[in-house]
Amino acid sequence: MRVLLLNPPGERVYIRDYFCSKTTKSNYLFHPIDLVVLSGTIAARHEVAVLDCMAERLGPRAAEKRIDAFAPDAIVSLVGSVSWREDRAFLAGQAARGRRVAAMGDVLQEDSAQRLAEEPWLEAALHVFSNDDVLHWLDGKLEGVSEATVRPERGPPMRVRARGKQRGVYRVPRPRHELFPERGYHFSFARSPRFATLLSDYGCPYPCTFCVIGTLGFQTRPLPDVLEEIDELRARGVMELFFQDQTFGVVPSRGLELCRALEERGDLSFTCFTRPDTASEELCAALARAGCHTVIMGVESADPAVLDSYRKVYTPGAVKTGFERARRHGLRRVGTFVLGLPEETEESLRHTLELALELDLDFMSLNVAVPRFGTPFRKRALELGLCESSDLVMDQGGEEAFLPTRTLDRSDVLAMKREMVRRFYLRPSYLARRLTSASSLWELGAQAREGLALLRRNV
Repeated sequence: MRVLLLNPPGERVYIRDYFCSKTTKSNYLFHPIDLVVLSGTIAARHEVAVLDCMAERLGPRAAEKRIDAFAPDAIVSLVGSVSWREDRAFLAGQAARGRRVAAMGDVLQEDSAQRLAEEPWLEAALHVFSNDDVLHWLDGKLEGVSEATVRPERGPPMRVRARGKQRGVYRVPRPRHELFPERGYHFSFARSPRFATLLSDYGCPYPCTFCVIGTLGFQTRPLPDVLEEIDELRARGVMELFFQDQTFGVVPSRGLELCRALEERGDLSFTCFTRPDTASEELCAALARAGCHTVIMGVESADPAVLDSYRKVYTPGAVKTGFERARRHGLRRVGTFVLGLPEETEESLRHTLELALELDLDFMSLNVAVPRFGTPFRKRALELGLCESSDLVMDQGGEEAFLPTRTLDRSDVLAMKREMVRRFYLRPSYLARRLTSASSLWELGAQAREGLALLRRNV
């Protein structure tokens, strides 16, 4: 069968990835990990092509021509709450051409049977991309589907499979990175224009209530499989990696073993996510030896009560300790924050900015709170009357503020976000550090472009 993996066109640059969607906050766009993983799974049984309209900056008409040229029997597409109106219109047009359509994305993670009932073009909603559900759907063997909502060929009823948290080990055939565009992807922290996005585990074991990844369970991937993928990339000359694992080193022995294997190769450079309470001295040292140059860690808020309320399972003190360890081992530090949670006030947001300055971050990433489908936070936001169940379009990236807080309206949240960006990034001492810390002229130019794009969105 001819199968197309599609990241559809859109009016803006959308990141639809790992059941989270948003507009890019500056200029970055990385390979959508869902499609990367599925490329290996589907290629093991079918002829597969990839069309990433975001990376190639293709509009709907150009995308339609490319799709027609491949003439797929089926399309597996990303969709997102940030772009749902555009996605559904484009994919309905593809179904009208006689192509089977399955989709995955945050907007389909809740009430998926209702979405299928409302959207006759949609044949299946995939809730997991680390298993073989897509193959069972393609082959029409719906009895094998375990974590998807599917429409049978005959008869009116939906076949809805209950979603459950994944556990244990998962295996997928080697992802086919070579199918993705050579150009068009940009990553704020990469030290080379060519980089790859990869995954060595799936989901997250932590219960943060505003994050959809914690609803997926947690599975690890055999390290020989991960290293096979990495060595294939190295053979193609790709030495810069972005690990999309939500917490690198969450299983300490496994994280250290992977670091040792990367250190032995000696030619890799990478960025990863971890947590301040996971960033032990041993892990930070191992990451630095393995070629890691940047760690991204959640801070979220300076308010201990907020961290406790959203089950972050660490304190501001642990945050400071984790970031200091990373600094001592020469790792660049990116702190991520969530703005606009119901408890937030102008005062608490200013305390959060002061913490960001105190942590001596290299980069600050601000996300506005959105009630992600399938999360406990969405249920609470509905109970508080901060959103409606019919609200399907939202953007974590902060082009618009989605939720008010109990004391701030949406415009206040957005104004505070913009002020925080300006106060953090326009400090003369910070700008001087960025100028002197770049490892190459290419990296300096890339960071300048990212910075200018970020500031344009926050003037």
